[in-house]
Amino acid sequence: MKLFLASLALLSGCALPAFQSAERPLGPGEVRSAAEAQETLVVGETTKSDVRAALGPATTVDFASGYEVWVYRQPPVSPAPGAELVLLFDPGGVLAKMRVTPISDPA
Repeated sequence: MKLFLASLALLSGCALPAFQSAERPLGPGEVRSAAEAQETLVVGETTKSDVRAALGPATTVDFASGYEVWVYRQPPVSPAPGAELVLLFDPGGVLAKMRVTPISDPA
């Protein structure tokens, strides 16, 4: 009888649904890790097309001078706060500056 119950317990474990990640899909202008994304970029070398290919579309601000600011947000995941990756591109489309800033959720 014990063998029968043990067999049932093992078989019932196989019937459990596969674990599904609680992570939601990223939206436009979002990255999983702002710090990791920053590590893949090189000031003076990385272009806008390189960034778009690696990180997808960003929230952008264009200036009359030809400079552009691109912003990517890392959503907060408890207990870690979110972060913001800010990229400044020169008029030639090359990364001129970048920074990562922690952000808090305005809840």
